[in-house]
Parts: sequence; structure tokens; C-alpha cells
Amino acid sequence: MISRRHFLSSPVLAGATSLVPVFAQVQPAATATVPCNSVSVQKAIWKSYYEGTRVWGYADRHSVSPGESFTIMLSTSLDLKSVTGKIEVFRIGYYGENDRKLVYSGSPVQVEQNDVELTAASLGAGWPPAWHIDTDSWESGYYTVDFIDDWDGQRDLNIAFIVVTNRDKSCDILVELSTNNYQAYNDWGGSSLYTSAFAGDRAQMVSFDRPTPPDFFEYEYHFVLWLEQLAAAEDLKIDYATNFDIYRDPAFAEKYKLFISGSHNEYWSKEEFDAVHRRIFELGKNTLFLGANAAYWQVRYGDLDNPAGRLGRGRQLICYKDIDDPIRQRVDDEREAMLLVTAMFREEARRPETMLMGVAYQSYFEAASDARYSYFVARTDLPFFAGTGYREGEPVGDVVGYEWDNTDPDGDGKRLWDAEKSQIRPLDPSLIKVAFKGAPVDLDGKQGTAEAVYFISPAGARVFSTGSIRWAWGLGKPGFVQEKFKLLNRNLVMHLLQYG
Repeated sequence: MISRRHFLSSPVLAGATSLVPVFAQVQPAATATVPCNSVSVQKAIWKSYYEGTRVWGYADRHSVSPGESFTIMLSTSLDLKSVTGKIEVFRIGYYGENDRKLVYSGSPVQVEQNDVELTAASLGAGWPPAWHIDTDSWESGYYTVDFIDDWDGQRDLNIAFIVVTNRDKSCDILVELSTNNYQAYNDWGGSSLYTSAFAGDRAQMVSFDRPTPPDFFEYEYHFVLWLEQLAAAEDLKIDYATNFDIYRDPAFAEKYKLFISGSHNEYWSKEEFDAVHRRIFELGKNTLFLGANAAYWQVRYGDLDNPAGRLGRGRQLICYKDIDDPIRQRVDDEREAMLLVTAMFREEARRPETMLMGVAYQSYFEAASDARYSYFVARTDLPFFAGTGYREGEPVGDVVGYEWDNTDPDGDGKRLWDAEKSQIRPLDPSLIKVAFKGAPVDLDGKQGTAEAVYFISPAGARVFSTGSIRWAWGLGKPGFVQEKFKLLNRNLVMHLLQYG
């Protein structure tokens, strides 16, 4: 069996478009409307996380500040010509016994069936605006959009989402959600950065302007609810941001006492990597990498059909997944060009993730697998173990997987770094303290090593990397929660804030 990582590392065969520079004004190629009698094409395009979806939608922006507005685009499914109903918007967070708060309920709106082009996954669905929403005094957070059918009250859940940020950057903690990752894995429209139903083995560019599965609820949801409960008890203030926010305004990665990178934050722009690296190794500000496989693929943003003079919206995500990204042909200096290609950050050892967060991706098993692997306490002399009662060698919980990191993924002692090729300063291995270790087995039956680490950078930043996507499950997912683990995480967050 060819592993997913091997598959993803293969040369790009086909995909969607030629190179699109950041925020370039590009005219899309002519496209063909999906033939309504093509069942196979319909199934390839109209994919849903839920059964019986009637209404589909997406927002026109990555995020808004309180008081700004955003627009929702809607369409009925192919077997429904028109429907009337209303939009409701909920903020997801800790509200005692509830996990959401209704912040908006609209007037009735009629939704029509819209065509979908074969290029929708890469260029966007192109649906007309259906509803405009003013955010007024909405607080920072993740907001989900439902549609309720007037005819029988059916609620289509999570048809779209929007993130509200705080442009003042005045809170204690910033949680960066893995919004690029949501889109990279999204195959609505027939293509993702992993698969394609129409041409080649995958797309090289995908659009944010299309319905997107609610991946937030798989991992980050559990952490957000736990963190907001902690914040309520400790009088802390939390803000949220998207990957695009960090790209557009690197100060998001600088202003907060604690910066938290999301559970599966795999796709980063160069600008985001630069900003987080500066935070840790120049500004000395504390950082928590909540998951695994972070900063693995480098991407850039594009903007098709953006009006001239308008601020770039970054509605396309571009990733050639190849060191021979055409951008190399546009930059004369080879070392500079290598920093721009949309390949793995570790490619040619240029900027391996190990030198950013102490660990880097090693392997995975299927996300839907019932496999359960524990972390085991490797040492208890770190300050956040105080009062937990953990002992060395004790299992922490089944929070390892489905992807995991460690300090030396290739096992050759190099930690992905090369003195001649790397364009990033090495992180002294003596600074890295392994707090937890696990021994998960990957898709091919090979035993790996998972490690969660803590280090203090030369600039004074305290950094904790969990090394596992499922870490958040130990804080809220039924069957994975452990009270001692929650206490340890509480100690960890408070420790990182204390010295922030």
C-alpha cells in the first residue's frame, strides 16, 4: 500500500491552473456547467458531511472584526429547486451546559438552485449573494451558520462558518484555528489538495468560496470549550484568528501573551512561518502548538476576480507540493526562491519544523481508526506537573494520533536540519525536554515514536508542542477525557501566561 505521505510527495501531474501570484488579478478559463443528468459528476461535487442536506453555503471572507459584515452564498441541492427558510448564526464556546449561543436570526429568505462548474473546487462556486449579516458587537470566536426550512423546520447544520477576530489584539490568548487545513482536505466540488475526481491526482489550487465540512468540530472544538471554561474561571480573555489573518497581519502572532496553534495546522504561508518564528526566537513570546503536523506544507494565497484596488481576500489556496514550483523561474536568487516554493518546509532541509517547535511530523494511521495509543510521562520535573500526581512511566490517556510528531522524525540524529542547506538557525537539542512519549503504529504497521516537548528558546520564549492531533480529545471528547490530564493542561496554560 502506498502511504498517504508518499502519495503526497509525488510530483504534481495535473491540477488546476498555472501559477497564480499572491492576489494576482487573473481571468479564469472558460468552464462547463455540470450536466444535471450526470449522476457520477453530481456525487463527485455535491458532498455533504450530513445526510439529506437541502441547503449549502459559504461565507465570502475568512474573518471579520466586530462591527464588520459578511455575506453568505447559498444554493439548494440538485434535487430541490427552491426552498424558503431563515439563517441562524451561533457562536461556539463555553456557556455552562451549552456549547453555543444564538447571535443572529434572519428573516425568511428564498434559496434557489445554483449551477456548479467543474472548476468550482479551485476557482470557487461563484454563487450570487444570498444574505448579508452585520456582526455588531460580536465577540471574537468561531461562528457557525445553520439554515432552517420554513416548510418542516429541518435544520441544515453548519452550512458555513465565519471567524470573528479582534483587530486591537488586546486579549491574553490568541487561538489560531486551522482554517487552511479545513480547505486543503475539502473535496467539495470534486477536488482537494489530496484528490481529484476530474483531472490528475489532485488540485494544485483550492478555493475558500465553496461549502466546507465543519472540521473545527473534530478536534479544536474540544479544546475551545475547555479553554473558554478555564478562561471564565481565571478571568482570561481569548481571541481567535485564521491562518489568513496571520498572513495578512503578522502582528497577530506578536501581540498576545500566549499564541496557540490549532490541532491540525498543517498548511502555512511563508509569512505565517516568519511571524511565528519571530515570535519565538526574536521576541521571546510563549507559544503552544496544540496538535501535530504543523507547518508541514508551505502555501500561498491567490485572488481570482478581485476588483482592482480592493484589499486582497486570499480566496484561493495554492500548493504545488513540489520543489519545482514555477515561482522558482521568477526569482533569480536560488536561496531566496527556495523560501518561496510551495513544498514541504523541510524540503531540501530549507526550514524544517523541528527548528520552529522542537518536533516535526513522523507518521499517521487512518483518522477514522479505532486504534488508541497512550502518551506516557517521560519526566515530572517541569513546572506544569505540580499537583497533578503524575509519575514517570504513567499513561496519560489515549491522545496519540492520528498523526504524530517527534524530535527526530528520520531517526538519523539530524532532526531534518542540514548545515549547508538549511536557512533557519538550529535549535540546540539540549534545550528540548521530552515530557511525554508514545509508541503508535502507523498505517503500514510500523511502530513510530510520538513526543510532546517543552523548551525555552534563546530569546526566552517558553514553548510546548503536544506532538499529537488528538491531544484536544483528552480535554473534552467522551471516552478520552481524564481529569488529571485536564489539570496538567490548566497548569500548562497558566504557566505559559505567567511568563508571557
